[in-house]
Amino acid sequence: MIRPFTIFCKLNQISFSDRQWFEQEAGSLSHTDGVCPVCHAKACLSPFASYTRYLVEWKEDFPVTYEVTVQRYRCSSCGHTHAQLPSPLVPYSSYSLRFILLVLRDYFLHRACVQKICEHAGISVSTLYRWKALFLAHKALWLGMLEDLKASAEAFLDGMDGTLLQGFCRKFLFSFLQRLRSASPDPPSGAPGQPSGST
Repeated sequence: MIRPFTIFCKLNQISFSDRQWFEQEAGSLSHTDGVCPVCHAKACLSPFASYTRYLVEWKEDFPVTYEVTVQRYRCSSCGHTHAQLPSPLVPYSSYSLRFILLVLRDYFLHRACVQKICEHAGISVSTLYRWKALFLAHKALWLGMLEDLKASAEAFLDGMDGTLLQGFCRKFLFSFLQRLRSASPDPPSGAPGQPSGST
């Protein structure tokens, strides 16, 4: 998996949509400057194939589902193939990173009861609690036990930026809010599922 991370401001300061963010980062990798995540060879990646997946984001306070195309690259040095996943995508989930974080913000700030938050986002209560558990686990992993106790979930959400996302991915070798099993992804409400194992 190749994660470009080209946006380094705070996530709540990004003025464009997740789909625009996706498209900007999807066009950022050139096969002449790409580095293979497996063998670390430089300038060895060439476009190999692509697949479509869903991206669910907020648009005017409502969830909207788009189909986006994820490019795969093959390394000419080791032969491995890698999907390029722009920052707004959470591996194995259809929901954008900011979609999940905004739902969690409403939950942590008690903006509505759990049922209303879930109805508005079009998700199940169990999905919200799974996101909450994953967020809190990754927050503790990133900050360490002592700092995690001091930092509220709201403050951590407010401070999240591309530097944190990039640092988390480099340090732990998986993405923030990524589940560590390649089970079936979360299909958005009313949309067909994706093939198992695609990111």
